[in-house]
Amino acid sequence: MGVFDYKSMKGEHAKALLNNALVLSEYAYDSTGKPLATGGWAPIGAQALGVTQKVDTQGTFWGETALAPSANVEILGQYDGGGRLIAMGIAFRGTSFGLTWDGAGDVASDLAAAALPGYAANYAKFAFSALLENVARYAASQGLSGKDILVTGHSLGALGANSVATLSHDHWGGFYQDANYVTFASPTQRSGDTQVLNIGYENDPVFKAIDGKGINTSALFWGNDRGWDSAANNLVSFTDNYASFSAHLPNTLNWGVAKAHSLSGYIEGLERIASSEFYDLTSKDSTIVVSSLTEAARETTWVEDLNRYAEKHTGNTFILGTEGNDLLKGGAGNDFLEGGAGNDRFRDDGGYNILLGGQGDNVFELHKPLASFGFANDGDGTLYINDAYGGISMTRDIGALVSQEKSYILWNSVPWSTYDVTYNVTGQGLLAGTALTPYTASANGDAQDNILTAHAAGEWLFGLGGDDHLIGGQGNNVFVGGEGNDLMVSGGGSNTFLFNGLFGNDRIEGYQGSDKLVFMGIPDLGQQYDYRSHVSMFEDNALLSFGDNSVTLVGVNMTELNGTGIYIS
Repeated sequence: MGVFDYKSMKGEHAKALLNNALVLSEYAYDSTGKPLATGGWAPIGAQALGVTQKVDTQGTFWGETALAPSANVEILGQYDGGGRLIAMGIAFRGTSFGLTWDGAGDVASDLAAAALPGYAANYAKFAFSALLENVARYAASQGLSGKDILVTGHSLGALGANSVATLSHDHWGGFYQDANYVTFASPTQRSGDTQVLNIGYENDPVFKAIDGKGINTSALFWGNDRGWDSAANNLVSFTDNYASFSAHLPNTLNWGVAKAHSLSGYIEGLERIASSEFYDLTSKDSTIVVSSLTEAARETTWVEDLNRYAEKHTGNTFILGTEGNDLLKGGAGNDFLEGGAGNDRFRDDGGYNILLGGQGDNVFELHKPLASFGFANDGDGTLYINDAYGGISMTRDIGALVSQEKSYILWNSVPWSTYDVTYNVTGQGLLAGTALTPYTASANGDAQDNILTAHAAGEWLFGLGGDDHLIGGQGNNVFVGGEGNDLMVSGGGSNTFLFNGLFGNDRIEGYQGSDKLVFMGIPDLGQQYDYRSHVSMFEDNALLSFGDNSVTLVGVNMTELNGTGIYIS
């Protein structure tokens, strides 16, 4: 599962479709004859399509009627290595702002879409009815069907793509019914529609502003969020403006929101989402905050989920940094933070989290005394932090931790309240100067099948790869089976069983109500955080299933589970 999954296209297939839509949408704004950046795409000329009117010297097609005279669209073909046409693209251009006839015509179309019922839905017919007929005829002559057509656009161009989808059943011989529709910053979508994948930032004042019947007036003031079945609803472009006081102004007075609407901002942000190591954990309704701060602002501004312009966010939060130096901050819920390249700093306020530092010298600021936390190292590059709030953070590529210690030293009779201590993360423990704070005792496995036993309360057991047998000690142990089909045996007390990613099919013997079951970073989870969506009975055992991965609680009836000790993030 991924936020850009569309129809049956998932994973790399969905990302490829997204990339093609971005490439074509960018070309629609700058069709000066330069070659396209990627994908084997090239423009198809008017002569090949049998079009003689409303086309300029660059090969751009213009609106055919007085109802949309300044509309622009590009028709492109995708070719394989042998020069064979394998797909076609229809890329509508967005609004051209400027004191020109073209710009004035686009603004008039924007206003008509907002004010005139039916205009938005019929925009493509008003602009390119004859051209779309010719494109369908040409595609069919080349052995292509509607499934081989990608229709896309940004802003007003996205409205055009949505219009084609709306009209596709009853126009152009139904050729475009099965076409693929991926759009960016569209001012209009249709509720209950899965024919189009509309992608937009919720702090983009254009996105979701028009429904084809009128204006969503909240978009003109403090908010514009509205849930749509066809849209990725909770993406945030964390711009300088979004983080500033001006974000509290009405959108009509706050021109800084324009950056969240720019196509360049979409390209940069969406590509980062698609390349994130967390991509397979996201879904269409995931809250994803992607940093779009300027380099200067990144030095002082923490990127976090401010939940502005929107209904209340729920579920996991994904926060993605840039290739520069970022400040990334999770909240009290379950967060997935990814720094990327650069020297990044992280903070978090609790929950069950995964922090990926990426390349660079990365630091996790604890903001509490070191004694408030527990630390365990699995010997395979992951540092686990039991935080002061009762949660657990899994961290990778974090080179240092900074604690905040209380100070009792007086200076001019004024006590300093706190001071920071930096600890380097080493294989043996946390090193501050010459003082080493060892990790919590643990037994660490490897890629083979291991038998690991805890010899004292509080120890961690890391199975890593293989089919492992983990045996608890006096209680309060933490079991991390890792990949493979593992057997975990409680020794009593209150234990934590932690499962991450594709963890296999595990069994737990001796589970009791005081134990915790923690599931972190499970692919294809979507928004299903309630354990009742995953539990069933298998023979005489409660079974928690997550796709092809499962945990069997041996001898436990599902009625004995109440969810208070089951955490899914």
